Amino acid sequence: MKSIRFIALISAAAMCFGLCACGKSEKKDEIAVPILETKDITYKTVKAEIGDISQEYHQEGVYDYPYSETVTFKASGQIKSIDVESPCDVKKGDLLCTLYSDDVDEQIEEEEIRLNQAKQTVATLQANGADYSEIQLSQYDLQIEQLKYDSLVASLEDYKVYAPCDGQFDLADRRGQELTAFMPVNKGEVLGYTSDKSQKALCVSVFDNALTNVNFGTAVQIVQGANTMGGTVTDIIYNESGDFSAYVYVITPDEENDMLDLGGIEVAFDVYSRLDTVIVPQKAVKKLDGRNYVNLLVDGVKIEQDVELGIEDNDNVEILSGLSGGEEIILN
Repeated sequence: MKSIRFIALISAAAMCFGLCACGKSEKKDEIAVPILETKDITYKTVKAEIGDISQEYHQEGVYDYPYSETVTFKASGQIKSIDVESPCDVKKGDLLCTLYSDDVDEQIEEEEIRLNQAKQTVATLQANGADYSEIQLSQYDLQIEQLKYDSLVASLEDYKVYAPCDGQFDLADRRGQELTAFMPVNKGEVLGYTSDKSQKALCVSVFDNALTNVNFGTAVQIVQGANTMGGTVTDIIYNESGDFSAYVYVITPDEENDMLDLGGIEVAFDVYSRLDTVIVPQKAVKKLDGRNYVNLLVDGVKIEQDVELGIEDNDNVEILSGLSGGEEIILN
């Protein structure tokens, strides 16, 4: 019996030791996870408004001569001389350039011989009392030769280029090469341009790209110092020279004012006005891969909303679809 009790005590002690050991191991495996407190995100927002918006362009205006005439060659040939310096002031009819006309000169000499022979034939027949019909036929031949001769002489003018109007003449840039003597040219090729100084107007020049939606009849505001007046776009001229192009908008003021010719003019093109439309700040609109959207704040949650844009001014942009007004728009 004693031995049985001894074995039981040993077993109980072993079980207690095992339980204690297991308890210690589980305590070592415990990991303490810190709990972080989140902070509320603060958004800077603005309301989508219902209001009016106008799209305008502000450009510098100057009084200038917007109209010019293109000076071209009337015949193909080789330049003999450039008879003026460029740029220079010219009068209508001034000689600008001369081409070699050797071939035509030779044809004129040959035709002059035939013309003189025809004249001599008529004179001889009349002196010898020839038949009327024979004399009439010779006179007809004379008229034909005279027409040929006159036509050839007149064609010599095609080898000369004259100023088409009073103004300033500028030689054309021929692919970066200045036109000089002995250079070959073709009929219709541009020699240069002569500004027409008989027509002065208020002009706005815009390079490369035209002003969107600015057309004939577009209203403008002309500002010079403290003076403001209305005006209208009455002409649009496209000029191209070398590597750049320009659109010249000719403005006609609503009233005559000598002060406008003194410089310092700003022209505001009033392109479009929208009344009672949805407007948001331009900086609120996000753009990604051709997509336009704004971030809305709805019950504290940020939500992306696609929008269609309309016209814009310096600060705001019109929303054509996607918003109805009153929404809270996130700016930051």
